[in-house]
Amino acid sequence: MEETETAPSIENGPLIPAFGYELIREFLLEDLLGKEGPQLLYWAGKQLGRRFPLSTIDETIAFFKDAGWGDLRILKESKDEIKWELSGELIQRRYAINEQANFQLEAGFLAYQLENMKKAVSETYEEQKKRASIVYFTVKTDTKDML
Repeated sequence: MEETETAPSIENGPLIPAFGYELIREFLLEDLLGKEGPQLLYWAGKQLGRRFPLSTIDETIAFFKDAGWGDLRILKESKDEIKWELSGELIQRRYAINEQANFQLEAGFLAYQLENMKKAVSETYEEQKKRASIVYFTVKTDTKDML
């Protein structure tokens, strides 16, 4: 049985400057992963989701904030699809330092969380609005493909 972890709370530890996170995320990972980076980050996001399974949408929103991934909110929800918006200063900074920023780590994480909550295969699609410093995620759940 795989052991899960509790997400550390932002209140329980030291805060690191966003610049340190950005160096790793926007430059080092890009260099290490190369052209396969987006696919590997999506997979890594799903793996992180398995290590930090969440039970509710509210927990997912809080996780994004605590992880420094930005401000997440639901725009639209139906039986088999949720459209999310990710915004905030951190997203604006990421676009400012790297026009090619991708959000596949976050996309994979959302896919896993919805799979876990709905017990059905889920996949996330990313849509960027760089001028507005917003990322939209559409998580589609296949209710015919239950886990």
